[in-house]
Amino acid sequence: LVQYGEGRPWTRHCFSVADAAEAVGSLLGSLHKVNVHWLWSAALLHDIGRYATHDPIMHGVEGYHLLMGLGHEEEAFVCASHVVFGLHASEAVQLGLPAHDFLPMTYEQRIVPLVDYLLEADRPTTLERRFASLRERNAGDDRFLGWIERAHASARQFMAELDGEIGVPVEQIVASIGRCS
Repeated sequence: LVQYGEGRPWTRHCFSVADAAEAVGSLLGSLHKVNVHWLWSAALLHDIGRYATHDPIMHGVEGYHLLMGLGHEEEAFVCASHVVFGLHASEAVQLGLPAHDFLPMTYEQRIVPLVDYLLEADRPTTLERRFASLRERNAGDDRFLGWIERAHASARQFMAELDGEIGVPVEQIVASIGRCS
């Protein structure tokens, strides 16, 4: 991140996502096996593709290719799978990715996009406000808006699952970390 981010503003977002993901993962870790150290690292690198583009989808593709080239396959998967809460194989191929699903399955892989959606830059937000912002900024891009609807449903479902399991709203956890960062 230091080499490719070169201190650019988007790297603050990466650190915020990593810290918030670690906090959520730590709480969830009392109920499930969660590799919090790996989660922090993967969350830190989730947007590394922004060194090449700020496109809301292609930054995940660029990050995937960069990290695969550097030998970080699991983190590369997170780069590709965090965009719109996952891509199906047919979508992946259209974007220049290998022909397989990039769907977050593990808790770690699912925490990264959820927390990413709860941070607007490095400021905590709610899931509803974040998706409203994404819809507004991408008005007219029907393909992306379709993906956003699917991502919103996935994020909402996973957040409700986590809220029930850990007993504290994930939005509250992210907001408290965001105020301390």
